Amino acid sequence: MRQTKRKLRVLELLAQSQPTGVALLNEISYRYLEGEASRGNSGKSDRQKSFNRSVLPGFTGLDVHYLADKRYIYGDLTAGIFARWAVWELFDQKYISGFPGSKEMIVAVGKDACSAFAVLKQNRLAVIGPATFLKDIVVLGNRPLDSADIQELSKIPWQVMCFTEHGTSNDPRLPITKLARLPYHIELSENLSISTARNRLPYRR
Repeated sequence: MRQTKRKLRVLELLAQSQPTGVALLNEISYRYLEGEASRGNSGKSDRQKSFNRSVLPGFTGLDVHYLADKRYIYGDLTAGIFARWAVWELFDQKYISGFPGSKEMIVAVGKDACSAFAVLKQNRLAVIGPATFLKDIVVLGNRPLDSADIQELSKIPWQVMCFTEHGTSNDPRLPITKLARLPYHIELSENLSISTARNRLPYRR
């Protein structure tokens, strides 16, 4: 019964997601676990593992696409999807509590890591938590997904700063395979740079 309720809830969350019917696993996991945070005595890590065991094998009405893990990029992973995934990781680790507006955050994206920056007054930037390194990125759909769905998921409300071997780009559709590693510092002007916090210790549960 519990598994059936969980699967129905996952499909409900996908129907409520933007774009409709497609979302990242870490977004759905975060939204689901936040909804049951006060239930039971099991720790968050255990509940997340239980959730993934229910979802990743797939079930009727759910399409599962693996885009990347710690070692490989399997599918059409774009800068926008990587940035979207990193933002939900920051939610999960409590570095973000409210959904940032389109002009309140910038996400710097490399092929190995992302770093998010809050936009302050006078366009100053402040790094949000440590850099988020590429791990398992999984897309879920409540229908068979195609390349158009992946491209739609690449569109995010925040500006991206994608680092290539030849400079930077603001195109969230850029494939991750065409990017360079996230630098330790970003040059904002001739005499001003900001750390991407990629050398800070990660959050531990």
